[in-house]
Amino acid sequence: MTTLFALVIEDDPMLGKVYVTALKSIGFEAALDPDGDLYPKILETRIPNIIFLDLHLPYASGVEILKTLRATPGWSEIPIVVMTADIITAKQVEGQAQEVLIKPVSVMRIQRIAAQLAGVN
Repeated sequence: MTTLFALVIEDDPMLGKVYVTALKSIGFEAALDPDGDLYPKILETRIPNIIFLDLHLPYASGVEILKTLRATPGWSEIPIVVMTADIITAKQVEGQAQEVLIKPVSVMRIQRIAAQLAGVN
């Protein structure tokens, strides 16, 4: 059986750790990209079953990362869950991601969405 893999792109160290721990607790392997600059290298080696993407990152635009993911063959079909506290930007990316969540997001919601989108029972 293949282990499910999640990629979390989140600059808040506490939230990143919480999300990764929550995903691991339901059986995922998880990697954290804290700045939005590591995801291409990670995706070269392993395609995740799901990506959790913060829209506001210090050195990258989550909106641009979302556009890049959707436009790149091999990456375009990965389920993406966008997370932001910015309601205006959230509205702008609706339809480009499987889910758009307004922060704060509970651990249980992260786990439920990850399991649902990755096809875990």
